[in-house]
Amino acid sequence: MINEKEKAEDYTDLRPERVGLLGGTFNPIHIGHLIMAEEVCKHHHLTKVIFVPAYIPPHKYVDDLTDARHRYQMAKEAISENDKFEVSDLEIKRKGRSYTIDTVQEILGHYGEECEVFLIIGADSLNELELWKDIKKLSQLCHFVIVNRPGFSTDTSSRLAELIGDDNISDMERLRIEIEPVGISSTGIRKRLKDRIEIKGLVPECVEAYIKEHGLYLPPE
Repeated sequence: MINEKEKAEDYTDLRPERVGLLGGTFNPIHIGHLIMAEEVCKHHHLTKVIFVPAYIPPHKYVDDLTDARHRYQMAKEAISENDKFEVSDLEIKRKGRSYTIDTVQEILGHYGEECEVFLIIGADSLNELELWKDIKKLSQLCHFVIVNRPGFSTDTSSRLAELIGDDNISDMERLRIEIEPVGISSTGIRKRLKDRIEIKGLVPECVEAYIKEHGLYLPPE
């Protein structure tokens, strides 16, 4: 016979998933990405955070974007020690430009409509939100969690408010979090590698080893 405590524990397994999504080129993934995901996961009590490397980013041109499979593998190794982190190659398998609306719909299709999706966005991408594909529909499917980044404002534009409505803007402001500034960027890491400067402490050791093993981001001989 199941006692009341066991019954309660069974019911906790039926709670809807609270899934964080952190997309990007991860070119390469670095410590700042991991800190951002960890802080949002703890602050908003997420079930998990899924890292989603883009195949081709729709709003960012990167002239030294390394192969998607390398970026996926680096992300996979970087998150391997955190049991609340996962990495998905769904955008890589989909190919073409990686639109967030398509990714969120796939995630909801997998986890079910009761799943709550929390889209983690650095403040550096906030001013691009109004340009995202089907942004109004996207705002109805998920929550936006804005995370501060040095040198970027977390204020939302009046145009974005027109597109997604005041209720969604209020939701963004409620969920926005401030973390200790992390002055690390993938662009800076790639520049250091091209200049043959040490990157220790900027990326996980396993990512540093992977970059060296495969000769990524090095200047041409």
